[in-house]
Amino acid sequence: KKKGGRGGSTSSHRPAVAKDDEAKDDGRPESEDEEEEESDDESGSEGGEPQQEAPKFKTKEEMKAWEAELAEAAKNDTATIARLEEVRQRRERAQLEREAAAKAAAEAEAKQKAAADAAEEARQQALQHRPQLKMPGPKEVKEACVKLQECACDAFLQKHGLKGATGNKLAKMKHGDFKKMFEDFQANASDEELHAYNGT
Repeated sequence: KKKGGRGGSTSSHRPAVAKDDEAKDDGRPESEDEEEEESDDESGSEGGEPQQEAPKFKTKEEMKAWEAELAEAAKNDTATIARLEEVRQRRERAQLEREAAAKAAAEAEAKQKAAADAAEEARQQALQHRPQLKMPGPKEVKEACVKLQECACDAFLQKHGLKGATGNKLAKMKHGDFKKMFEDFQANASDEELHAYNGT
């Protein structure tokens, strides 16, 4: 009986099975499960920056307001680009206008210089020849006498009574007397005097 009682006690007390051993139903080592969890965590962290998603709205009104804000922001960006383009075009037009003005000024200066050079050349050629003066008309006597007073020598002026003569005396001179005096000036005056009277 003692053996039977001892045998019964031994059969009733079986060793407890560890909970960890019961959890290994899939046959994989515990280390593999841990590696999977770590790889999942790493893949979530290494995926780069999360993409911006549309926020969640409680009502349609909130969503419409958000969409309106996005549309206004896009419109502002378009307006900014348009203003920048307008500024660029305005600067280009101003640059073209400055270049055109500078070109026109240079061309005008070149034409003016060419005209001055041509006039000087004509003057130099005229100075090489004795000028033939045009006989003034009756209404031009006084003006011609004033010019003679400025150009003719003192001997000529004293000879014809022009030395110190005033405007009234010159105006009363007859055209016949003036004609003889002017012909004398044309015939006997120096080339310099004739050119001075002629304005060359």
